[in-house]
Amino acid sequence: MAGDELLSAIGVDEAAGQIDSRGIFAAGSFADIRSCWQKMLPSHMIKLDQDDRYQQDVQILVDRHGRNQTVPKGEVEAPLRQLHKVGYRLAILTNDSESSAKRSMQDIGVLDLFCTVVGADSGFGSKPEPHGFLHCCQIAGVTPAASIMVGDTMADYGAAIAAKAGDFICVADSVDNRPHQDIHHENVIGRINQLPALMAQRSLR
Repeated sequence: MAGDELLSAIGVDEAAGQIDSRGIFAAGSFADIRSCWQKMLPSHMIKLDQDDRYQQDVQILVDRHGRNQTVPKGEVEAPLRQLHKVGYRLAILTNDSESSAKRSMQDIGVLDLFCTVVGADSGFGSKPEPHGFLHCCQIAGVTPAASIMVGDTMADYGAAIAAKAGDFICVADSVDNRPHQDIHHENVIGRINQLPALMAQRSLR
């Protein structure tokens, strides 16, 4: 089976350099990716969720190609530090592994801004289940209703809805690219550097 078929199945178009925000790679966990690929493999091949060699090889690839390679989409550090400075409690909830997420945040110099980093392997399930979000709220000392999820995938939006978050802010290239039509247009921003101004407007309202 060709590699491009496997990538396409999880929402990655390697030739075009594009990732489907609704696809498994963007919105799912490593377990979701394994499950998808397992269904595509011949029945006599390895069980991806049980094979130690496969797990080790994946970890080697992640370490080799992911470490110190994180590239933020636009300016990220300055707006996050601005939000942190004015008193917002920031947390990360990801379907990536906790260690990988921490390395990525360390790469771009913002790990110190977050009160917690919760991955799909942190013991709270993966998005769109609400448990990770609820744990973030507990660590931050706020209620879900007083919290806002900022994300770009249907899994993010689903977790916010399931946890009864106060609101959802979507990061998307355009309103048409938001993962669900119920996301209000005024809650769509193109880049994280627009987030402090939006939060300031909300505070005034």
